[in-house]
Amino acid sequence: MQERDITICGHGSNVPSLKNLYEYNDLRYRGKMSNGERKQLLKVRRLKGFDKVHQDSFRKWYKTILGRNAYNQDFRQYVYVPKDGRYYSDCSSSGCATYQKCGFDIPLLNTALMLNSDLFYDLPCIIKDGHILNPEILRPGDALLYAGNIHREEQRYVGHVEYVYEVPLNLFDGWKQVRESWFYYEDGEPVCNAWRYIVGRWYVFAGDGRMVRSEWFKDSTGLWYYMGEDGGMLSGQWVCLNGKSYYLTKDGHCATNCYVRDERKIQPGVRMYYWVNSLGEWEPRWDTTEPDLTRYALADAEQA
Repeated sequence: MQERDITICGHGSNVPSLKNLYEYNDLRYRGKMSNGERKQLLKVRRLKGFDKVHQDSFRKWYKTILGRNAYNQDFRQYVYVPKDGRYYSDCSSSGCATYQKCGFDIPLLNTALMLNSDLFYDLPCIIKDGHILNPEILRPGDALLYAGNIHREEQRYVGHVEYVYEVPLNLFDGWKQVRESWFYYEDGEPVCNAWRYIVGRWYVFAGDGRMVRSEWFKDSTGLWYYMGEDGGMLSGQWVCLNGKSYYLTKDGHCATNCYVRDERKIQPGVRMYYWVNSLGEWEPRWDTTEPDLTRYALADAEQA
């Protein structure tokens, strides 16, 4: 999917306001504000709890204001209820009023409040030169926040919002590379803050959807895992990082405060046991062939 496949809608106007996402983003990026900043896309946000049913409802309700509402900030509350027989809206009130029609208790926020409201969450969009490199995550009702004409450092110049109106139904699944990062999609959505078992390997994805690789990852239980260069979790092996050696158990987590048994025998019936401290670092001075396993744990003991 590309930006060209997606339709967006503005605040309503005296003429139909459906637009192509690619063309609009290109237009905004090429334009500049009075302060020299580009009028580009800054962020994309989604209302919390906004699911497929709400997305369909958003399109149905928004369709009724396209080409009907006149732009007027003073009368911005008259999006669906007329004033003297006419309807009005501005860029932000049109979407917020439509969210209300979809059953959400949300005030008619302005663009600055939409940027910071905890009623929304940020989508992990990768934006480069004003364009979204992973537009397949967009859904109807998503708010596209753009730079405005006034220099407001506290809101990153946001001054305009558009809304996604229509997205093709073919949902993307599987791996996708965006620049140097990898993402994994399920039903068109990137996996975020979660583990996935994919073709025999465990992978973990950060809050922005990026696959974690070549670094440590701490899970919700406090255990540390090391994700390899290809993103797959390493397990049952030693790794040397920054001059320190760590043992990753057969379950993948870093062993701490315990002995690690060398499966190779020094001589018949004799094995070496290596000690790793509370940070998981190997401390050679405590290596022994006679560990006190009544006081200290053994890594991978449950698999022994």
